[in-house]
Amino acid sequence: MKATHVIRNGSVIDASNASVSVFNKAFFFDFAVYANIKVVRNRLFIPDFEVEKLFESATKLGLTHDFKKEDVVAWAKLLVEKEKPGDALLRLLLVGAASRDEAPQLFIFPVGLTFYSDKFYSRGATLVSVRGERHVPGVKSKDLLMSFQAYGEAEKKGAIDALLVDKNGNVREGTRTTFYAIKGDELITAPKDLVLEGVTRKIVLELAPSPSVGLKVVEKEIPLDDLLNKKFDEALISNTTMGVIPVNKIDGAEYAVGPKTKALIKAFKDYCAKSEHWV
Repeated sequence: MKATHVIRNGSVIDASNASVSVFNKAFFFDFAVYANIKVVRNRLFIPDFEVEKLFESATKLGLTHDFKKEDVVAWAKLLVEKEKPGDALLRLLLVGAASRDEAPQLFIFPVGLTFYSDKFYSRGATLVSVRGERHVPGVKSKDLLMSFQAYGEAEKKGAIDALLVDKNGNVREGTRTTFYAIKGDELITAPKDLVLEGVTRKIVLELAPSPSVGLKVVEKEIPLDDLLNKKFDEALISNTTMGVIPVNKIDGAEYAVGPKTKALIKAFKDYCAKSEHWV
């Protein structure tokens, strides 16, 4: 989508003026963090949490600023009122100050929201594995080259995403998704300090132990070899735009779309349908 307006430090500006100088050291050195707020029919999905995660990433990166959560949420609402994007992602980009002559800048702008075909939720999606680790795990930074290249490999192979495999052969997450494996009554995902914890991951982990799903959450390493040798019963991914999608193939290893994944998909949809989660 093509935006006409952008928020910069709380002010609405014309999109054509939303730029960062090539001489900005912070932008050049990727000293910046971001977050995405989902917008459907001009309503924002749990914006407070996304702003909190933005600020958490900034703190971990040592990026100091004076922005307040309540102000940023209000600015996001203001942009939706002004832009009326309908369905979109609001991207929050916080660029730090890397020298004395710079100041932190916070941009909010809409980008397109992808809707996935029903077939992915019923039949599952394909993943491929790629060796790679985020430079600073747990921080949603602008250092995205590795993820960009890995996702490009997934696209070439007709996969929905690429799984990032660390130097020890363990799957951490996708380039833009959280990965989970199910074995028995356990929902297994990589430890929190090794991955990005977005709003969807948080919700999934809260819903898993509910009576309608019945899964115990376990955070531990997931060896790629175990996935390829089918030592798990089910596999799934999640993110802001897709919600929860089952996985039917990883590097050629096939997985069935099982009952626990289906229960999680339904529980997540029911959660999102509640009006109190939208503003």
